[in-house]
Amino acid sequence: MNRPVRERLAALFDGKQQPWEVYGLLSEFLSSQGKLLRPALCLSSCAAVGGREADAVPAAVAIEMFHNFTLIHDDIEDCSTIRRGKPCMHVKYGLPLALNAGDGLFMLVWRETARIPGKKREEAQMKLLSAFTQVLEGQAIELGWYRSKQWNVREEEYFRVVEGKTGALIAGACEVGALLGGADEETCRRMWDFGMGIGVGFQIVDDVLNIEGDVKKYGKEIGGDICEGKRTLLTIRAKEMLPAEKGKRLDAVLKKEKKTAKDVALALSLLKESGAVESASKTAEERIAHAIGGLDALPRGEWRDFLGELARYVTIRER
Repeated sequence: MNRPVRERLAALFDGKQQPWEVYGLLSEFLSSQGKLLRPALCLSSCAAVGGREADAVPAAVAIEMFHNFTLIHDDIEDCSTIRRGKPCMHVKYGLPLALNAGDGLFMLVWRETARIPGKKREEAQMKLLSAFTQVLEGQAIELGWYRSKQWNVREEEYFRVVEGKTGALIAGACEVGALLGGADEETCRRMWDFGMGIGVGFQIVDDVLNIEGDVKKYGKEIGGDICEGKRTLLTIRAKEMLPAEKGKRLDAVLKKEKKTAKDVALALSLLKESGAVESASKTAEERIAHAIGGLDALPRGEWRDFLGELARYVTIRER
């Protein structure tokens, strides 16, 4: 499914293009084994509505490059140290080069969208622009929480952020794939909803893995969300589910500017004890099950089944 995407990325970032300070860094970053979930959803959504996979490849490549651009900048914003089991770009090469390489990747996204074939090119570009904008806005709201030290985040606020920073790109991948496959407006809307359900479930599962995952499989530091002070569905629910005194202890640890290894260990213990891991995991499963139900709008066949399998993968993944 993703072979044409991998081939295009390999051709774009073969390590030979100069200057190395842009393309060499990007070649190395994109050679890491990412999941390529978003391009797979784009291509399979196109095929599921009866379209040709080749018509969606440029959009799928652009979506994957945009996703990687956000990862480079997210790692900087979150002060992360590990990405896909390796040092983050800004850790290995320094902040200025990482920022510039990320900017370069964002520029290349739009060059790739210019390759989208057919009469739907401009409409697809506008839908991608809308999805990309929602990612930006969701990230901005979350960063605003950090800046204002806002910890009394409600579940509806958490979901608003997740629907932007994670859900919108996955939803956009499904919607644009269907559009380029020739689907009507209603089917495209349903594919957006399908992708949004997957995206929200994906983020909740990622939050859970950051608490109890295997670092070798997960590829990022366990407890990193606690160190960064992220407001997640787990932290929101844990503070409600724990006895009052333990809830206050968790809240105090999460609010600390600089957390020790002992602080992180305590927070992890309280989160697991609270039952929030099980509660959040159930919510992820429900969101994804609802999303899969929306596939009934598509013709029966192997591609609809494949989309369902991709959605189910989200709940059982280890990284």
